[in-house]
Amino acid sequence: MQVSRAQLTVASGMTPEQYIQSLVGGGIVISNVTFTGNANQIGTFDGVNSNIGFNSGVVMAAGPIDGLLGGPADVDAGQPGSGLPDNDLLAVAQSVNPAILSTSDAVILEFDFVPSSNVAAFNFVFASDEYLQWIGSIFNDVFAFFVSGPGITGPYSSPAGFPGGSANVAVVPGTNTPITISTIHPTSNAAFYIQNTGSSHSMNGFTVPIPVELSVQCGETYHFKYAIADCSDNYLNTAVFLEAGSFVSDAVDVTVATVSGDSTIVEGCTDANFYFTRPEGDVADTLIINYEIGGEAIEGTDYNFLPDTIVFLPGEDSVTVNLSPIQDGVDEGFESVTISVELVNICGDTIVSEGIIYIGDGPILNITESDITVLCANDSVPLGASASGGYAPYTYDWTDMNGNPIGTGDTIYQGISENGSIDVLVTATDFCNFSGVDTVTLTQNQTLEIDTIYVGPATCEPDGFVSAIVVGETTTPEHGVYYSWLNQAGADGPAASVWTDLPSGWYYISVEDAVCTVEDSAFVELLDPPIAALTANPVQGCAPLLVTFDYGDSQNADAYELSFGDGTSQSSNVIEQMTQTYDGAGSNTYNVQLVVFQGVNCSDSAQLQIILDICGCTDGNAINYNPLATADDGSCIYPVPPEPVVSAPNVFTPNNDADDTNELFELDTENLQELQLIVFNRWGNIVFNETSVDPDNDNPAWNGEIDNSGKDAEAGVYFYKYIAVGLEDQFSDSPAPVVEGHGFLHLVRN
Repeated sequence: MQVSRAQLTVASGMTPEQYIQSLVGGGIVISNVTFTGNANQIGTFDGVNSNIGFNSGVVMAAGPIDGLLGGPADVDAGQPGSGLPDNDLLAVAQSVNPAILSTSDAVILEFDFVPSSNVAAFNFVFASDEYLQWIGSIFNDVFAFFVSGPGITGPYSSPAGFPGGSANVAVVPGTNTPITISTIHPTSNAAFYIQNTGSSHSMNGFTVPIPVELSVQCGETYHFKYAIADCSDNYLNTAVFLEAGSFVSDAVDVTVATVSGDSTIVEGCTDANFYFTRPEGDVADTLIINYEIGGEAIEGTDYNFLPDTIVFLPGEDSVTVNLSPIQDGVDEGFESVTISVELVNICGDTIVSEGIIYIGDGPILNITESDITVLCANDSVPLGASASGGYAPYTYDWTDMNGNPIGTGDTIYQGISENGSIDVLVTATDFCNFSGVDTVTLTQNQTLEIDTIYVGPATCEPDGFVSAIVVGETTTPEHGVYYSWLNQAGADGPAASVWTDLPSGWYYISVEDAVCTVEDSAFVELLDPPIAALTANPVQGCAPLLVTFDYGDSQNADAYELSFGDGTSQSSNVIEQMTQTYDGAGSNTYNVQLVVFQGVNCSDSAQLQIILDICGCTDGNAINYNPLATADDGSCIYPVPPEPVVSAPNVFTPNNDADDTNELFELDTENLQELQLIVFNRWGNIVFNETSVDPDNDNPAWNGEIDNSGKDAEAGVYFYKYIAVGLEDQFSDSPAPVVEGHGFLHLVRN
């Protein structure tokens, strides 16, 4: 069984031996494999696209491994599990939290192994859905890696033949502290913790990849026990991921990596890397090794020259050698290159590690396509192509014969609407950028055709018709030729080639035979339809407004209806003038409509507007200004300036008396813009003459002197004359009024 969701994939169903063999790399020999627990609690995983840190390996869990799939928001209940306890796991759990009293759902994988060097190592990741809620609690699921054998003693149980007990090597790096959610989390050993924010598995948190390195004795037998279980309950899952091939005890290992992930590279396309690695326990010294190059390909001709020796410097555990194939244009098939390293380990055993790749020539791409013939016009039909002979994956680009792009992918949709053929080009390009080109032809061979549509025009009586002539029909005993009509309102017509008694309008026909369907349309014209024409005089004015309407230019009608827009209307069977008086009681705008009829089936209409003005005085200077008026009717009334008023005293006494009374002779005036005062003595001589253009503020006044000379005039009788100019009328062209007067006065001196 294989189950996947999001990015992580898990699979079960292998034997315990197969699981262990997938973990073992070079320098390890295994035996005596046993498994305890439910089969659904162990399996392999593919983590290439996940965040777990390993590409592949074996996963063991306190519950079913398919519960690991999903995202951190998903709850992995961890059921059903084995229900089994394990005393060694309980002892490990109690060393972290003594309050833990039981374990359950244990799953255990055990085996013996013999190392080929004095170091054995593997890599793992711990993960749990108990993060972060149950840190420090009794629900603190436990796992351990128990090792027993020569040179190893510990407090945990071990099989017969391993009398020293076993030690747990699943500890926080650099410490003796067992790894649980309570010993690695955001506030404890946080450098080893990762909060799961992705969507590749359901565990809330997990550790970084952690290496385990064991000091062992070459050639001796050791026992290993992988174990994991729930603590205090059987709820929420916990798992340990073991990296494939990481359990090693080699001196030097050679592996190959290519872009495609297999052992093949291509001239002019991809390179390969040979990786030489040695165990971490041997990195303190310089190591120089020689290796042999073999295979069918020739160094320097088919690929670049490679170094003769590999040098590991102190602290360096891997060296990479790049192999780049040379594009020679010669068809040589696949040629191999092998690199092998032969060493004698400290056990005295000869160990050979080998890597091999194959160099392939640049391919000739073959494109398989199908030319398509369609029997009916179609907006789009699928055109497909498939490439072979190159290096997958392939991309496909489609163009017309002029090179214009029309699509991508192994299938496109192309339309053809008339008989004949069109060609398109498809270019397939493989992973190495090699390409090939082919032509795909799309042909239409449609025989069914609406050859002619006959149309008879209609009058206002529904007496038009449409008729279709069809050629090229294909029929079978099961399928004849079928006709269907629609009018422009969507109503169905007869299932025949002719439709009669039609009014004017569009008509749509569909003809179906045993192969395809064709469609067409026709318009039935209207002969001598009624035409409405309407004029009015006047179209705008003041209420009451008498309007005369004329529809004498209307054509082909036998009845007339005029709606005046004020809720009234008038009908007639003859052309005549109609009148209507608008008194302004309603809207200021009246929409008038004339509808003319020809029988009961045809009509036409014409519209116009009558605008009723609000008439009054529109001049804001007028006394009767109407701000609502839209048209001036000449009724404005303007203010008239008052008449000028002049009066004079007949005695004055310029004697400089104490109360300074009656010292000047001046006129009393109103409504003047100009005043001239002249005074004569009894001999007719002028003794005073003064004009003022601002009588209200500068009134001419005689002080009793002769021409303001400082010489007093004698007491006696004097005559005066005045000329007064009244105020101007600013709203008319009339001149300002002029008033003249005269009289006499007594000058008295005491």
